[in-house]
Amino acid sequence: MTRKGTSAWLVILLLAIAATVRANSLFTLFPGDGVPRGWSRRGEERLFSGSALYQHINGGAEMYHQHGFDRLAVQDYAKGDHEVRVEIYRMSETAGATAVFAEMTAGLVTQKQYGTACVLDEYQVLFFRGPYCVSLTTYESGAEPAAAMAALAARIDASLVGLAF
Repeated sequence: MTRKGTSAWLVILLLAIAATVRANSLFTLFPGDGVPRGWSRRGEERLFSGSALYQHINGGAEMYHQHGFDRLAVQDYAKGDHEVRVEIYRMSETAGATAVFAEMTAGLVTQKQYGTACVLDEYQVLFFRGPYCVSLTTYESGAEPAAAMAALAARIDASLVGLAF
């Protein structure tokens, strides 16, 4: 192989590595096991980008794409029979995350407990910060899943604060 051919392969390899690191950087936002105490990750983290988003949210993916969807990372957390799903959407810019959050929460009272703004109820925590929209969902009411959503949301939000947008 010529020196020029070797250089081209090196550039392609470095671009592939950079793309992988960028995609997996969303995974670093997920808290580890023990947040909160007794809870752990259940199953593998999943990444969706481009049209693969339709495989995860078939009926609502278009809204994200209209506002500059980049990628989504999903991780489930569990303690016994309790479960919380965490979804972190990365939009191409802050304006896209702001627009998605506004559409998802239209007519609801927003708070500032997490992110730039958030909406809380007994089954879900939604917030955004910079180009990220975060959704934490449980399918049961009660103190245990509510406390888990609060601890997970606080940890993810703290991780987002440290990022440069």
